[in-house]
Amino acid sequence: MKESSLRYYPLALFSSVMGFAAVTIATRQLELTYEVPHFVSCTLFIITALWFLFNLVVFGYRLIQFPKEVKHQFSHPIQMNFFAAISISFLLMAVLFLPYSTTAAFILWIIGAVMQFSLTIIFLHNIIWSDSFAFMHFTPLSFLPIVGNLVVPIAGSELAPIQLNWFFFGFGITFSIIYIAFMFNRLFFREQLPGKMLPTIFIIMAPPAVGFVSYVNLMNTIDPFANILYGVALFFGFILLMQLPKIFSQDFAVPFWAMLFPSGAMTIATIRMFQETQHTIYFIMNIIQMVGLFAFLLYFSWQTFQAAKRKKLCTPER
Repeated sequence: MKESSLRYYPLALFSSVMGFAAVTIATRQLELTYEVPHFVSCTLFIITALWFLFNLVVFGYRLIQFPKEVKHQFSHPIQMNFFAAISISFLLMAVLFLPYSTTAAFILWIIGAVMQFSLTIIFLHNIIWSDSFAFMHFTPLSFLPIVGNLVVPIAGSELAPIQLNWFFFGFGITFSIIYIAFMFNRLFFREQLPGKMLPTIFIIMAPPAVGFVSYVNLMNTIDPFANILYGVALFFGFILLMQLPKIFSQDFAVPFWAMLFPSGAMTIATIRMFQETQHTIYFIMNIIQMVGLFAFLLYFSWQTFQAAKRKKLCTPER
């Protein structure tokens, strides 16, 4: 890839790392549930780890060679949210490494947790005090710096003190409720999201779905609050299904990858529900969700490859 191309390598592609990681975790959970060999999840794990490393190296290169572009993205009211995709990717990689190496998982987790906390503080500070932010800049991408805090306890419940995990879960779920209220205000009463941003609406499903997985990990049981989180995530899922025709009427762009991680989180939540309850309805839902998840993964991967082949992937942002 030429230097000029790397200059404009999309930071948003870290959302594809999040998506790959979610699919890998869901596949592993499915294999454990039905006691089948881990060939598929191991293959996905290798692909995800290599893809994460590639994106990390490219970001490091851009940070050294093109610091002005990276600084511009960090100060941009919308693009800045994708920096949280980096910290979330670290946290998800910690989940993936946990069965193989506790040490590697802890290193990845501590990097992700520190980054996530720092980004949350910085972004909230900027939103409060910066005059460059307006309500029109609030999009589903704004959830990323908040959702990341809910990802922390997934691996953190096995790697860190329980109080620290509850700390991340507490303000993560609280701000998720606030942000959801803001988001529906934007969707109901303000101008519509631009066509390119439509796929990112799937991110609203992430807070309750990820929150459910983290909460169950912390409590080791499914109680009424866990059922509420799952129910809210499922309800959002039904709403989002109705948006698919409109979303896929748009030309493919990198933000389509934002659909995969929330869908994967919802699938993992359904697997956990089936593991705990053994209800047939969750088994049926899980199969449907896994098929949809792999359909998304293959479609987005193919479209991204085609965009790179046509040299339309690494272009300046408008």
